[in-house]
Amino acid sequence: MRKFCSLAVMLFVLFAGVYSASAKDTYTFKITHEEYADTVPDLYAKEFARRVTEKSNGRIEFQIYQVGQLGVGVDLVEHLLTGSIQMAIISPGNVATIVPEGQMFALHFLLPSSVEKAYDFLAQSEVVKKDLAAVYAEKNLRLMDLWPLGASDWLSDKKITSPADFKGLPFRTMDTPLIIKNYEAYNANPTPVAYTDVYSALQLNMVDGVENPLGALRDMKWYEVQKYLIMSNHIMYLEGVFLNDRFFNSLPEDLQVIISDTIAEMHDYAYELQKKANADAAKTLAKHTEVIELSPEQVEMFKKAALPVRKYYKETLSDRCASMLTKLENELAAYK
Repeated sequence: MRKFCSLAVMLFVLFAGVYSASAKDTYTFKITHEEYADTVPDLYAKEFARRVTEKSNGRIEFQIYQVGQLGVGVDLVEHLLTGSIQMAIISPGNVATIVPEGQMFALHFLLPSSVEKAYDFLAQSEVVKKDLAAVYAEKNLRLMDLWPLGASDWLSDKKITSPADFKGLPFRTMDTPLIIKNYEAYNANPTPVAYTDVYSALQLNMVDGVENPLGALRDMKWYEVQKYLIMSNHIMYLEGVFLNDRFFNSLPEDLQVIISDTIAEMHDYAYELQKKANADAAKTLAKHTEVIELSPEQVEMFKKAALPVRKYYKETLSDRCASMLTKLENELAAYK
């Protein structure tokens, strides 16, 4: 009887240990992003989850939340900082109050106007991979990747072909200081509006223009209440893939490798996603708006008007912001 009891105890301890190890090896991974279902960030998140689930044999369980489900903009950053979510696909502009250095990508006509070249440049930039990543890490944010959702263009009720056309125009912006400064340089009236409220703001003439990549302009149906699509390519709307740094460091090394490798693989996948989404969106927008292609001379007028904002960034923000932007400008000059 004693032998039976001893055997039973040993088996209990063995299975309890296996169960405990198995439980410790399972992690819940909540991902949030700034768009609705089946948009580029949503499809990216789903494919990332599928690949990691397969590679890790299900040791990470994923929950994906669309815009509005856990809040918008800076709400998502707060959730990421506190660890209530583990990953967010969001614009660096929404993190600007915490990491102002990331605002430099909001400067008009800074990155290449070609989306393909912008992807290539960001993938190799030392400023992005090392300098900026280190600044985010100070705030418990791990920058895993940075890629364009597409080139941003203007959608407006007014025909815009020169900076003078912006004068007094109530224009929707994100609530990011440098983005607001960009439109002040054009003498517009920049008006921050929550992403989910933009349609009604345009419809009610609270604002008369908005910027975003073609895919977002189409997905949000803003073209229904605006007349002109101005192909400006003035910025690359970037999506940062951020993780809670403490959570990442708490994972077993093999899972850290799986996550890092998968996100590196997803850079090209994100490019193909946005390429298709923006091409499809261009067709829809062309049917519902008057498309205006800016001439090289018109683009130069906007570039000239936007340059003082670059000077403002260097002189008004921190020395670290200034040196990082100068280094990025040098990288861009060498890349071109």
